[in-house]
Amino acid sequence: MSGPVAGRVVHLSTVHHSWDNRILNKECRALAEAGIDTHLVISADEDRTGHGLSVHAIRRRGRLARLVVSQWEALQWLRRLRPAVLHVHDPELIPLMVLWGRLGRCRIIYDAHEDLVKQIETKPYLRGRQRVLARGAARALVGLADRRCDAVVTVIDEIAQHFSTTRRGRPRPVVVVRNLPWVADFPPVSVRCNDPVAVYTGDISEERGFSRMVKAVEQVPGARLVLAGRSLVPTSRTGSHPEVEMLGLVPPGELPGILARARLGLVLLDRLPNYAHSLPTKLVEYMASGIPFLATDFPYWRQLFEDVDAGVFVDVDDPAAVREALERLLTDPEECSRLGANGRRAVEEHFGFDLDAARLVRLTRQLLG
Repeated sequence: MSGPVAGRVVHLSTVHHSWDNRILNKECRALAEAGIDTHLVISADEDRTGHGLSVHAIRRRGRLARLVVSQWEALQWLRRLRPAVLHVHDPELIPLMVLWGRLGRCRIIYDAHEDLVKQIETKPYLRGRQRVLARGAARALVGLADRRCDAVVTVIDEIAQHFSTTRRGRPRPVVVVRNLPWVADFPPVSVRCNDPVAVYTGDISEERGFSRMVKAVEQVPGARLVLAGRSLVPTSRTGSHPEVEMLGLVPPGELPGILARARLGLVLLDRLPNYAHSLPTKLVEYMASGIPFLATDFPYWRQLFEDVDAGVFVDVDDPAAVREALERLLTDPEECSRLGANGRRAVEEHFGFDLDAARLVRLTRQLLG
């Protein structure tokens, strides 16, 4: 097999969709705009180009077929593209990534989007012994990535601490690239002019607060709820809710327009370990748009955002408190405008993706050598 193409980077995922905001619109876009030869191999309907990079389609499959057929398809793309740096986004691809790093003689980056071991606790289909086995497999995969990767990218410092900054006695980069919005992508919203609409963006599931949001909105006269994201809730359980509009999965470029219709953004997640120490991207996107948030009162989130005074934290285990906070905000456009302006200013000063993009570009160029 021929050697790698000098200067070429391939981002790889068989799990995420081709519109994934972090992978496509942030990381790959940042590299392409910096002039790096960037390719994305990912589940998609068709090959395409955009943001100055090439997207190569892998057919979307179920979990079991993905572990075999999709990985074989990914391997074929790697043989054609021959990257000098391979940047992988799925834990299940870690063995393939390590194998290709040896066969393809390229540098490899593992992108830890979440704390994989804690994430096991959020999987409702894993119970009892299955969960124990899955937790052990997760630790083994993370350990393999830690031993074999040339660099690790994570979203928060707490996850970065799980990875060693040395490898074989030499420094090994562990870089935090926060999942923040490009400020320029989110024009500020005139909250005062908006109807009493609450919005939620992202995967829709029970642990992410689907029923909690619906019930709260139904109890506030005149309120409406807009949900934009992939629904993981069975159709039989979504029911008929006149106050709720479900838009389905939308490309990242459409999110600012959806937020522009809202007076408030929701992040009412369950108290699960994987959420408690996460950087809530949607919350920062709400702030970037200039709309306030109503969010779960995780101590870590309070530490990050309470002093910004851009929204309200609430005990999600208290339905009455959720409803009261929602009603108070939706019926007070002046307060929403004040909180939203604080959030927009904080994103412009501290929570924009521009600095993190530069950090990723430096790392990639270092590995390209």
